This record gives sequence, C-alpha cells and structure tokens, in this order.
Amino acid sequence: MIKPKVLAAAGLVALSALAGIAPAGADDGHGRHHRDGAKLRFEEFVGVSTSELGAAGAIRGVNGGGAPWSIGEARVTVRRSGRVDVRFEDLIFTGGPNAGKNTVSPMAVVLTCLDRSGNPAKAVSQPFAVTVGDGVDIGGDADARTTITVPEVCKDPIALITNGTGLAWFAKSGR
Repeated sequence: MIKPKVLAAAGLVALSALAGIAPAGADDGHGRHHRDGAKLRFEEFVGVSTSELGAAGAIRGVNGGGAPWSIGEARVTVRRSGRVDVRFEDLIFTGGPNAGKNTVSPMAVVLTCLDRSGNPAKAVSQPFAVTVGDGVDIGGDADARTTITVPEVCKDPIALITNGTGLAWFAKSGR
C-alpha cells in the first residue's frame, strides 16, 4: 500500500509538471534552480566564454559580455514579491587587458523566462555594487539585496548577472 505522504508527493510533482514549475532540486539544463514556495533559487553559474561574446552569446535578447569572464561561488534568489538576494565571489575577466580582476560596478540581475506562449520575457533588477579589483584584491564580489519586477508567468527561467543596465551578461545560471 502506498503511504499518504508518498501519494501526496507524487501528486505535487505531477501538478508541478502540468503547471510548468520545476520541483525543488530540478535541473532544466540551465543549472540547478528550483522553486521554493514563491521564490526561484539559482545556485550554479558559469562565466561568458570566448565563443559567447557579444551577439554570438545572446540569451533571449541579452548579449554576452565583450570579454570572457569566470565566476566563483554564486547564488541568486528571486522572490515573487520582487526581492532579489544576490551573492557571488570572484566574477572576473579571464581575457583582455583586465584579465584576473573585475573593473565593472554596478551590475544587475536579469531574470529571463518564457511566457505562456513561449515568447521570451525578461526583467532587470535595480543595479547593485560589486567590488572592483584594486591591486590587492581581484574584486568581483557582491552581497546585495535589490528588486525586480517578476514576470507573471516564468517558464524555463534563466538568471543572468549583467552590467548595470542589463544589456550584456557576464555570468549565466547553468553549466
């Protein structure tokens, strides 16, 4: 006999699949992200590679940065209310004249999704401060709370860490 807790969990997974919502811990190909109540949490990020620079690396209308980047540990949490908690370390250039450090501040988070019809939708957070390399420290660290207008429907979400205007991404959720 199936226990009530197992049956309830199976029903929740089936309902989530019908609604286009990833169950906790799900991986949709864009890195580990999951919904926890009324929030999306992204815990794996990768920097823009040489093959993703500019328009060649565009993700739903946001171009890749102008130089390659790498990122250490990172986490972005987006709540339905619009609150965004962002924390990352060592988001730095890996090529060009600024290789090995960060020279960009402020930055923003872009949440890009697909709407009910499969069309891209995106929202850009308010900019936040990021440490800049100073000769002693490489910079590229952030621990900030900002805000965003979350799209009403958000299927296949991807989080991007971008320049302050949200026009070029430096790191994307996923691998």
